[in-house]
Amino acid sequence: MKRNFSKTGIVLVGCMLVCLILFLAVGMPNGFFGDGGKGGDLDDDGTPKIGEVINGNTPILVFDKSEGAKKLIKAFDEGTIESVEVLYDQGGGNLPYKTTDQDEIRTVYKALKNITITGESDMSVTDAYHYVTFTFNDDTSYGYRFESTEFLCFDGSNYTIAGSGDFFDFLRSKCTSE
Repeated sequence: MKRNFSKTGIVLVGCMLVCLILFLAVGMPNGFFGDGGKGGDLDDDGTPKIGEVINGNTPILVFDKSEGAKKLIKAFDEGTIESVEVLYDQGGGNLPYKTTDQDEIRTVYKALKNITITGESDMSVTDAYHYVTFTFNDDTSYGYRFESTEFLCFDGSNYTIAGSGDFFDFLRSKCTSE
């Protein structure tokens, strides 16, 4: 007996596999076989939901496929991030905030991993250049820059973002007198 598979069925199975992979990457940074590192309990209320991912919102650490992002994820999981520096620079009047406190590093990382990319944009904003930079124990660093609270600046393009409330609340609380 010969079985025929419909193209629609194959596409649906493929989509389910992609969704499962994204869920494992976003919801469980160590997958099923994590080694118990610090990334094992990153889920919180701000973690992007699978429905958001299916609708096209890509978590920043999944969107960024660079070696720097991979190193950041690994360094967080292994506890080798030495410091984090952030700047909330609305209008150019604020100073950066740098800390070696592991609880604050964790707070910033958790808030960052909740940011999703919703699409590319040709828009730009002036006088609002925010950033986050993580420094590792080998004295290298990696981070992200933002124009206002709406755009990630990445590889020469701007991308609209969502889920950044906790991230920018932390930056605002450390870099402004509001």
